[in-house]
Amino acid sequence: MKRTLRLLAAVLFLCSWGVSAAMAERPTEGVGQWLQEIGFVAGFGEGSLKTNKDMDIVSVGMRFGFDLIPFTEKFGLRPPGMLEIIYEPYIGAITKPESNVELALPTFFRYAFPLTEKLYPYVEVGTGPYYYTLHTYEQSTQFNFVSAGGAGLIYFLRDDLAVNAGYRRRHVSNASIKEPNGGIEADVYTLGVSWYF
Repeated sequence: MKRTLRLLAAVLFLCSWGVSAAMAERPTEGVGQWLQEIGFVAGFGEGSLKTNKDMDIVSVGMRFGFDLIPFTEKFGLRPPGMLEIIYEPYIGAITKPESNVELALPTFFRYAFPLTEKLYPYVEVGTGPYYYTLHTYEQSTQFNFVSAGGAGLIYFLRDDLAVNAGYRRRHVSNASIKEPNGGIEADVYTLGVSWYF
């Protein structure tokens, strides 16, 4: 367990070098014109397993948010608030029923509505590849897909800095690559900080 937590801390430290890029001015061309958010996210999840004790997960990762408003404006649509595609690679420590590791590369669509100048409630849905070292009754493969939907709040401390908290209902399954494919459900709670530019 200590080794896993040290690994998570090392990943978070290495990822922090990328945050300085978020403080630069957004370019008018290329990928940079779409990239509007870089941040960190941490989560805690609880899932149910049929033949084992419950599954507990602690995760850390990066968040890269790409602005979809320039795309929707090409069709004459400009929704209020933020419409993003969020790429959120993370690594997690499975602490129950035994120590294991999970890795995921999900992509989310998120819409955040401006309730006030600083407070943005949001909804999101996404999916992506997922791998874990835990062997379970529900899943015959360790390579799976993770899908989640959820909601939360973004609070802007300044124009370029926000904190966020959210809830996701998560489903892990292997898309019927191999049976059994019973799926693993989990409730995940997230906390994060993001820099906007």
